Amino acid sequence: MKHGYPPRGSLLISIVLVALPVLITHLAWAKKKENVQHIRELNSYQQKLSAGKLILYSLGLVSFAFLVWGITQPLNVLITQRLFNWLPNWFTIQDMRGYSKEAIQITLICNLLLNGLLAPFIEEIYFRGYLLPRMEVWGKRAFVVNALLFSLYHFWQPYIYLTLIIALLPMTYMVWKTKDLRLSILTHCLLNLIGALLSFAALPA
Repeated sequence: MKHGYPPRGSLLISIVLVALPVLITHLAWAKKKENVQHIRELNSYQQKLSAGKLILYSLGLVSFAFLVWGITQPLNVLITQRLFNWLPNWFTIQDMRGYSKEAIQITLICNLLLNGLLAPFIEEIYFRGYLLPRMEVWGKRAFVVNALLFSLYHFWQPYIYLTLIIALLPMTYMVWKTKDLRLSILTHCLLNLIGALLSFAALPA
């Protein structure tokens, strides 16, 4: 903020310097431990849905997630006001007013590339391709625990945990059931890309 950029920019920096390196480092460690040549071999969900089902399921999951987001927004506001009112406004309110058009453009383009494509791709490889198949100890509850863990991973957004859990449960279940990791990658990327594109409405005229 001192350098004239929206707070969202710091999140993008943390994705590049912290979140993704941690996930990749753990995958590299797992590759060595499980004695496989490539990280992609850690993915236990390699069955393939037909193209039609893949697109149809993904669009359905995206629609459901946005419906949940809309319905739970008032609750998220209430949770923020009651439980997280100690957080500064710049943390809970992503307001880009007061920043230069150039600073907003740079932030939104980086958000589109990093949070829209790169981050969800690596996150899905880790959480659904690698972690979920190795949660057999949880039995039929594995997909629920996985969705909870992934929601908690969004520690910078504690006020929308409930939204994330409800929205992500069907996607996690479908990947667990179909054993096709492409479904979660496509769904997650679409969700983040649509959100990133909608953010461009914050650009001043």
